[in-house]
Amino acid sequence: MTAKPFALSVRLILFDQHGHILVLKRSPDSKINPSRWELPGGRIDDDESFDNALKREIQEETGFSVAIHTAAGTAMQETDEFRVVNLVMIGTILSGGLSISKEHCEYRWAGLPEIAALEKADWFAEYFRMYMGSAKPKGE
Repeated sequence: MTAKPFALSVRLILFDQHGHILVLKRSPDSKINPSRWELPGGRIDDDESFDNALKREIQEETGFSVAIHTAAGTAMQETDEFRVVNLVMIGTILSGGLSISKEHCEYRWAGLPEIAALEKADWFAEYFRMYMGSAKPKGE
């Protein structure tokens, strides 16, 4: 059996002035992770640089122009076609107003306890456990 090829997806952690992180809820008709929460971002196109892909994805999904600062970790995801490596970066908003794409149906600026309680996309649940998981939802 031949292993699925790898694909690279880039994601961005954006903070508001209160230290909350922007998370997006995938639309219910999404093929992968419907109605689940994730960080903004997506796959790199073949003819695209890493930076340009991440900036394009963030612009498309949020309406923000961003600066990318540093790497914040990785998480794997299995799809029907690929083994996707999600590379998570940290950035800041340079300009724009929040306007989510049709890929998503809702957004939140959330703290770690709130994110812990959300129904997350498979890759984001893994990422959260590995890198952000010291936060527990209230009552646990």
